[in-house]
Amino acid sequence: MTTSHHAPPPVVVRLEAPLAHVSLRDAAHGNRITPAARTALPAALAEAAADPGTRVIVLSGLSGIFCSGGTREDLTADGEARTPAGWDFVRAAADCPLPVVAAVQGHAIGGGLLLALYADVMVLSDHSSYSANFLTYGFTPCLGATHLLPTVLGQALGTEMLYTGRPYRGRELAARGAAVNIVAHDKVPSRADAVAARIAQAPRATLQLLKQQLAVPAREMALAALERELAHHTATLGATEARHRIGTLYPST
Repeated sequence: MTTSHHAPPPVVVRLEAPLAHVSLRDAAHGNRITPAARTALPAALAEAAADPGTRVIVLSGLSGIFCSGGTREDLTADGEARTPAGWDFVRAAADCPLPVVAAVQGHAIGGGLLLALYADVMVLSDHSSYSANFLTYGFTPCLGATHLLPTVLGQALGTEMLYTGRPYRGRELAARGAAVNIVAHDKVPSRADAVAARIAQAPRATLQLLKQQLAVPAREMALAALERELAHHTATLGATEARHRIGTLYPST
């Protein structure tokens, strides 16, 4: 007799009206942006938003890793084929019809950092590290990163993060004046829930309308950045140096 073993879902939804919790839980792959996660996250946010009792969604990851970016296979695949899927994943919180508070307790790297930055409100850990490490691997950023980092974290800091590609601890971002919530590591979940609960005092329909008002211009700017980024990203990602760096430096799961 054989026993079938089913892998746990990469994303878990918990409905606790007026809040809903959507968690990236793919420990086996380090919460990377796998094909399964790319499908599961937008679906989970849609499920949470569809519940009539939900007013605000809290998006979280594992305590040690929020999201560690794309897979090596994804980075070495055809650029044009990969971009729409990556866009839908990192934009999932922004495209959700209800406000999303990102509880970014663990590290957020590359596309994982973009996922957090596209949320309506973020809470970061003073201990965890956050990096836009695209240039480290020899290719230029994509998916709206050149607009998103300077806009959310500040022009000077966001630009520096894009150029250096190095990890920044939350406490350093706080000292540099990043305009986001940065708290002690173990306080991230409770702070995110508290912010979400405060937002959830407003009526659901009112929150939806405000989200629409804020999302339309933000999406237009992100799309414009994506259009500027895409050709350069595709060209540099396919260059010999980038292929070598990805093959030798990029973590595998």
